Amino acid sequence: MKLLLIAPNAPPKNSAESIQVGRFLKTLDPTVNVTLVTTPIVKGWVWQDRTLAVSRSGMKVISIGLPAHRFSQRVLSNRRLSKLHVPDENFWLPIYARKIARHLKDKPDVIYSRSTPFSSALLALRLKRILQCPWLMHLSDPWAGSPYREKSKYAASVDMSLETGCVSNADLVTLTTPGQADFYRERYPENSGKFGVAANMMTHVDDLTEQSCGAASPVLRIVYTGALYGNREPSTLLRAIKILQERDRELSKQIKVDFYGNMSSDIAASIDETVGCKNHGPVSAEVARRVQQTADVLLTIEPSATHPLHLHFMPSKNLDYIATRKPILAITPRGSETSRLCASGYGWSTPPDEPDALVALVSVLVDLNKAGRLSECLSNPSTSPFIASSVTNLILRDLKNLASQNSKTITAI
Repeated sequence: MKLLLIAPNAPPKNSAESIQVGRFLKTLDPTVNVTLVTTPIVKGWVWQDRTLAVSRSGMKVISIGLPAHRFSQRVLSNRRLSKLHVPDENFWLPIYARKIARHLKDKPDVIYSRSTPFSSALLALRLKRILQCPWLMHLSDPWAGSPYREKSKYAASVDMSLETGCVSNADLVTLTTPGQADFYRERYPENSGKFGVAANMMTHVDDLTEQSCGAASPVLRIVYTGALYGNREPSTLLRAIKILQERDRELSKQIKVDFYGNMSSDIAASIDETVGCKNHGPVSAEVARRVQQTADVLLTIEPSATHPLHLHFMPSKNLDYIATRKPILAITPRGSETSRLCASGYGWSTPPDEPDALVALVSVLVDLNKAGRLSECLSNPSTSPFIASSVTNLILRDLKNLASQNSKTITAI
């Protein structure tokens, strides 16, 4: 099968989406002939991480970019030019559709687009029309009306129009959680049969660390890896640490919290101003993996649920965390995907607007850590439905079905 993969965020970029694309490519059947369409790396929050590089025999890479791309992309990404960002800073991608089509040696059997960025879907839509082949659109995050996309009323209406056009023309649409898929089925009842789930992937079982997390320790080390931005910020945890310091200074000395990843200067300052907490800045995926393995507990942060979709996100870091066989401490709304993951044997959760509840939970974790009992009831990640090879095989099944149906249609004609 010949696959045209549209993934502007692809290895060796260090974004969460790029890591997911890398896991897909690593575990994809080697007989699938892949042509990857991606974009050059531009310095900023997303930078080159050679530890994420993927080597796949026979894969052709088409890198598309603007003239003087590094400079021009940074200029066009400026917030002062936000009116151009329809639907995002990669708005220029679709204009390269015909150029990409000319570079293809053979017509693909199927197109698979990965969004974010959502411009990837608009490029795939044009390529579908040019190449006349089926298209599977994957939305790693919801698009129109997402709580993480702050848009004016006009921009939100444009988002909805673009999303509707893509949903209407895509042959299949996948999202990362069942809740997101259900949300889209309700939004597009006339296309409800198109929606499915392709979960975020965790490290392949063969790569899982064997390091135990059950050794007793006098200090509880909590580690967060990943970006902090907008309302995904650590104020609840920092407030809980300060409360604990006021109530039991000796106990507070037994807690250490380390943050690794991109964040605003304001968030970084608030972390460094809190006793026992430290911001280490962005690190490579390999370093993030190592610091996760040295932690006693791994931290996930999500905002309060002020939107119906807030409960239906599954941060990909959760899956990286369970792959380390370390428990998760999640600050997340009740009923969220993350809270359910924790309840299934991967850790503990507490709501983001209840610092006192977090204080009580952290106190319990300190005692469990001293007794070497943090990992007593952890589920075995090797049986997880998020294993990369399992998720990739489901995606491949959908891609093959689309290609087969298209072939039968052409034969019938």
